[in-house]
Amino acid sequence: MKLLLALSLLLVAANVEGHSGLPHPLALASSFSQIYHQLDKINLGNCSLTNVSLSLNTTKPPLPAPSTNLTLKYIALGRGTQNYTCPSNASTINPKATGAAATLFDASCIASSSLALLHEVPAIISATPLESVAFMAALVAQGTRSNNIIIGQHYFNADGEPVFDMGLSGSNSWIAGGKLAATPAPNATSGSSGDVPWLKLGYKKGNGIQEVYRVVTSQGDPPSTCAGQNRTIQIAYAAEYWFYG
Repeated sequence: MKLLLALSLLLVAANVEGHSGLPHPLALASSFSQIYHQLDKINLGNCSLTNVSLSLNTTKPPLPAPSTNLTLKYIALGRGTQNYTCPSNASTINPKATGAAATLFDASCIASSSLALLHEVPAIISATPLESVAFMAALVAQGTRSNNIIIGQHYFNADGEPVFDMGLSGSNSWIAGGKLAATPAPNATSGSSGDVPWLKLGYKKGNGIQEVYRVVTSQGDPPSTCAGQNRTIQIAYAAEYWFYG
């Protein structure tokens, strides 16, 4: 129950819009103070993933299962942007994907407590400014005496490979991967739902991580054409990332 309370408070505070009647900065301060005291003895980091498993039956077709010799190492919530470019604003040209960038938040304790709750979070944080999510994560880490709520970074390297670096958690685990399989997000209609596809990524180089899944995606799809768009486009998104090694 403490974990569920903590998550609820985190998400509520991240979306404060002055509904308390206080001016916005004072409403934030009031919410932060309440959360800090209620989380004082809770530790949200480093929960066991022994009994947690990834269900791949939601999509059609389903993604391939993790390799049998691997174990689940991390579950993270990624919040960032999917990035695209348009060489012109012609309606006959489609935006071209150029990569992504995201902050990775530790989701092990949410997953070990309730996968149903975990699966609700991407849709919430995809609509929350990243600055608010990161600030609240730092507050949670301080209040729970955990140093690794923010555990990693996701970006694309100079070779165009997706990289996941878990160095912010104090780990030396990382992977530069390549796409092994993709499938449309489960609620996709007419080929596009606004949510980027679910993916399975395999190892190209790295340490400690062999396979990565991007699942339960929220937002991130580009406009259908470049009409009226800037040359560079950043679309907010969130997703669950499951890491096996």
